[in-house]
Amino acid sequence: MAQGLALTLLTTPVVLTLGYASISTFVATRLVYTPPEPVTTTPTTLGLDFRAVTVRSRGDGVPLRGWFIPGLLPGGRMTAQRAIIVVHGARSTCADPGVLELSGELARHGFAVLAFDMRGMGASPRAPLSMGYFEQRDVLGAVDFLCSGPLPYPRLGRPRVIGGWGVSMGAATLLLAAAQESALRAIVADSAYADIRPILDRELPKHSRLPRAFIPGILLAARALYGINFQGIRPVDVVARIAPRPLFFIHGAADALIPPSNTRALAAAARGPHSDVQVWLSPDTAHAQCFYSERREYVRRVITFYRAALGSATTQ
Repeated sequence: MAQGLALTLLTTPVVLTLGYASISTFVATRLVYTPPEPVTTTPTTLGLDFRAVTVRSRGDGVPLRGWFIPGLLPGGRMTAQRAIIVVHGARSTCADPGVLELSGELARHGFAVLAFDMRGMGASPRAPLSMGYFEQRDVLGAVDFLCSGPLPYPRLGRPRVIGGWGVSMGAATLLLAAAQESALRAIVADSAYADIRPILDRELPKHSRLPRAFIPGILLAARALYGINFQGIRPVDVVARIAPRPLFFIHGAADALIPPSNTRALAAAARGPHSDVQVWLSPDTAHAQCFYSERREYVRRVITFYRAALGSATTQ
């Protein structure tokens, strides 16, 4: 009997540890791998011309599927002089209705658009979702494509200036990329998070129905298995490097998923003696819904921002 008790006392911690590790690994895999959303539409639904393109992420060369939409000048002439890289949110695609419609608005106001599916999403190859940790390479690859990749419309030439627009995870990813890449001359960040960890701390227990004690194990498993350091996804730490390039933060004042305090923290961190920072908090608006709730005002503000930051197009 004594021997049985001793064996139980010795094996119980091992069993508990193995159980904790197994559950953490399972949840980490579910966190980073989900079935991608299908791409079921294209810019032709908006009456816009486009070319399908393949963008290769910087550093690891992941082939990312997307499209290049020329900007439209008065009289219907096409232009590629000012290009906006459009970055969708988590578990989404560049064909998401809001992202596609915003792309159309940009094109109709004279801005060319490069929109693509980030790794693991849409038509791009299967890959772990890292909430910006790896996806920032995808945005940097989009910059490389515009600067030196195949020309979708050879007669239009290359863009002379590049901006970026992102929503939710896409906005945070864009900020991480812009802190490294000076070719991104103007950034619109809609509903970005300042630090992913507080969001994971809140959302993981809710969706996994596990105690908060499992969070460190889940994050450790994600790092060990997939190389994702969720602790390092803090746009607030690098956003000041974007100055003096203009930044426009947009956020819904009623955002419960990524509270507007995130944009306030980002804007505060970005401000300095040489910064150019604008903030718009849309009243009574939920997460990533500003474009839908105030479309006309949203488009007006974004186009005004890009025109001031990127200049006007000349005749081609």
